[in-house]
Amino acid sequence: MFKFLNFRFLLFWVLLAGIGVSVLSGASMSADTVKALLKENGPVEVASAVLHFVVAAVAAGFWLRRGGLAGPIAVAALLLGARELDWHHAFTTFGLFNLRQYLRPEVSLVEKLASAGVVVLIGTVLAVSLTRSKDHIKDLLVRRPPAAYGAVVLLAYLPTLKVLDAIPRWFRQAGSALSETAMKYSRALEEINEMWLPVLVLLFLLQLYFPSWRIEPSATPSLNGTPG
Repeated sequence: MFKFLNFRFLLFWVLLAGIGVSVLSGASMSADTVKALLKENGPVEVASAVLHFVVAAVAAGFWLRRGGLAGPIAVAALLLGARELDWHHAFTTFGLFNLRQYLRPEVSLVEKLASAGVVVLIGTVLAVSLTRSKDHIKDLLVRRPPAAYGAVVLLAYLPTLKVLDAIPRWFRQAGSALSETAMKYSRALEEINEMWLPVLVLLFLLQLYFPSWRIEPSATPSLNGTPG
């Protein structure tokens, strides 16, 4: 009965809960309420950014004490929080990660070089931190601890969020538009699940650094696990 309540499936169940919250929110809120809560730089988006920054701080703490994958996770969480607040657009014409920033003539050479330098710096930090985490990554692949299952959930979840974000744009490009009801559900699924992402990452960190913890009625939780 409790087979799938094992710690390794934690992110899967929390992910389902996030989808449920999104659907219930879309069903229970009016279109105007959805627009007010889920608009750009609105309450839900700001909450998402704050949660990403919390994840970055927690991951940095893990990394400073125990090393491993918490390093690149901290960097990625910081970038995601900045993205939620549109900081990647605040100081550039088109955004750091937009090809137009480097190809369009109206962007000055100085701005292009500065943007490219920041991107190279971010890429270098991520590459170095991932390289230094190779033992942690190998442990996930070979021993398949609970965090390996959590990683699968996250790797499937991230492209799903991109698809949810793109659906309204795809309809517009096709010369159509989502109905008000469909748009309401689409926004709720996109924004609330984006806010759910840092929650999942926090739980993934728990799986990663405390792999011996269990969600079983017959077991006493233990926090003595160590990463591989």
